Formats: sequence, structure tokens, C-alpha cells
Amino acid sequence: DRKISGKTIPFSFPLLHVTLEAQSVKLVPEPGFIPYATYYLSSIDIKTGGSDVMFFGYRLSEENGDYVSREVWAKIEFEVSMLSAALGITERMTVIKVETDPFRMYADLRLDNRQLSIETTSLFDLDSPPNEIPLSVRVLDQIDIAKFENLLSSVVTTGKLPDGQYSFHVVLKSGSSDDEGSLTISDEMSETVLVSSPTSLNLIGPGGDLADTSMSMIYSLYPIFQWETEPCPGCESLIRIGQFKADSHSSTEEAIEDLTVLPMDQTQGWESTGIATSYQYPFSGVIDLVSGEVYVWQVQKRLPTTAGSESFTSPIFAFKMADLSEPPSAGAEALHPIVQQLMEIMGEQQFNAYFGPDADLAGFSPSGTYEINGMEVSVDAVFSLLNEIRNQSMSIISISVE
Repeated sequence: DRKISGKTIPFSFPLLHVTLEAQSVKLVPEPGFIPYATYYLSSIDIKTGGSDVMFFGYRLSEENGDYVSREVWAKIEFEVSMLSAALGITERMTVIKVETDPFRMYADLRLDNRQLSIETTSLFDLDSPPNEIPLSVRVLDQIDIAKFENLLSSVVTTGKLPDGQYSFHVVLKSGSSDDEGSLTISDEMSETVLVSSPTSLNLIGPGGDLADTSMSMIYSLYPIFQWETEPCPGCESLIRIGQFKADSHSSTEEAIEDLTVLPMDQTQGWESTGIATSYQYPFSGVIDLVSGEVYVWQVQKRLPTTAGSESFTSPIFAFKMADLSEPPSAGAEALHPIVQQLMEIMGEQQFNAYFGPDADLAGFSPSGTYEINGMEVSVDAVFSLLNEIRNQSMSIISISVE
């Protein structure tokens, strides 16, 4: 109200409420973080922060797509740190840490760790036509390898960072000006990788030495191949199976390098099993195994490293398919293929407790029809189910025999 010449005159002013939201930039994975089984020191220049290997790639995007109403500024911090009990590093230590100066965004832009080097001077955004964005990068912290004798020795000998736990941390700050105080964390990414260089690849079964195939007869046309190795990120196992022909092969090495029954396509060389450490011979799409014949098999392990893909192979095992048309030899009992699969899943000790010479199911051999959850199924479906149980993707609740 306002008083004029002794009179009070009412005035009403509308309340104007304006909300100014700070620009917020987000990290959109393109493709995001990429893990490796081995990290070579040559892939990271700890003096400049530069790298020729992509560890991560993101698109920086203002969440509302608004680059007009207010200025959009951003900055990136990137850190690699490690723990390694083998080297006595029990507290997280920085390998390399870099950050950019604030830079203005006029459109979305793609950024990966290869651009976070002190030698980088600019980026181009995704506008049409693209804008050149000035970029300044500096190294904030880096490991002094010379202070760690064990680390230095390991790097010199192998050229790669030692086994341990490596963490990658990306922090994105954004705001509406280049004032460091006005920039706040708007997004971040953290990934931790346990690096344990795979050094072993041991076959479990079926089979063994070529000279001992009579002692390791296989009675299933769909045997389960098993091996063991250390797990590692992004690693892949592959298998190769060939027939050993005594009249043309003088060794298992010759046989495994000859024509394969798996893969059937000879141009493939190896059949991928993914991350699994077991593989059941397929029911279709391959050359059938033949009774009485000897076969050899081998596994290869491929692992992604920052210096490219590396691989190593297992020893070679040989096994013989039992000739079911002949009576079993002394000490060898022809098991039904399903019972053979159960033995491979259960292990010899547990299997003998149920199916051994003096056990309740001694001499048991399935016949007739098969049912799973009350539904009649083929023997192939039973084999498939047993394989899932072997891979621990399914478990048994109960089994009944009638």
C-alpha cells in the first residue's frame, strides 16, 4: 500500500518466481568401460597420460539438450589406481591421474581416455558442422616405479603391470561458467578389475595319454569335456576335437592339426565355449563320434590385453569311444550313456556311493521312457538337462526311478 495526500491507495504486484537450473552434463556409455585381462605398461604413458588403447569411451551430453539458454561448461578427471598384495602394496596407490581445464560445450561430444593426454589441444563435438573445443590436460599424480623394486623388476621382465586390483575412476563436473568453484560433480564412473594373468590350462577329462586310452573308455556319444583355468575378464575358451588315425598320425599333435570333427567347418579352427570350462559334444550340427575310434582334444584360451589378443593352449588328451558291440574288457564296465553323464557330474566317490558294486543302484541301466517335471522327453533332452546341471545353471530337486 502507498499513502498519497492522506489517502491510502492499495497497489498489488504479482510475484514473479523464476527458477534457474544449472546445466547438468551426463556420461552416456559409448561403449563405456572396456576390461582387459592384462594391462601392458606401454599402453599408458605415465608422463603424459596418453594411451593408444581405449579403456573407456563416453558421450558427454547435457541432460536437457540445452546449450543455448545458458552456457554449458564441463571438466573431466580420470584416475587409475591399484592394489597388489604380491608387491606389498596394501593401500590403494595411484598409477596415473589427469584432469582437464574447464571447457565450454556447444553440443554433445565423444570423449575417451586416449584424448586425455597433455599433448591433446582440442576436440571436435557432434554438432553439424562440428565445433572445435580447446582442451588442456595436465597430470596431477603418477606412480614412481623406481621406488618399488619388485614392481620395476616385474615391468622390465614382462612389460606389463603386475597382477592386482586395478580401479578406473572418471569424474565429470559441469556448470554454467568456467569458474572452478561453480562446477559440481554431475556424473561419475568407477570400475574395478581383478587382474590375475592366466597361466594354467589343465584338462580334466575325458581321456589322458594316448597310450592309456584302453583305461579311459567313453561310453557316451555326447561326452562332457572339462578343464580348469583361472577366471579373467573378457577371456574366452575354445575347443578342438580330431580323430586319431594310427595309419596316418604318428602323434597326438599331428592328429589335432589334421581335419577336425569339431568344429566341422575346417576354416574355423576352434569352437568357442565362451567363459565355460566344460563343453558337451553337440547333439547335431557336428560329425558324430564313432564307436571304437580314438579321438584327441585340446583347449585354447584367448584373453584380451591392451596390446591385443593373446592365447595359449592346453596339453592334448586322447580318449577312445567304447565299441558297444563287443563285451567290455576286464575291469571296464559299459555304462549307459546317461549313467556315464551322471558319473562325470557327481564325481567318482559320490557316484560309487549310489552306483558302485555294493550300492543300491549297482548295474542300473535306464530303459523305457524319460520324464522331466511330469512330461515325457527324448534322451537328447535328458542329456541337455544334465549339461545344464553340470554348468550349474540348473539344480536337481528330486529324482525318481520306476
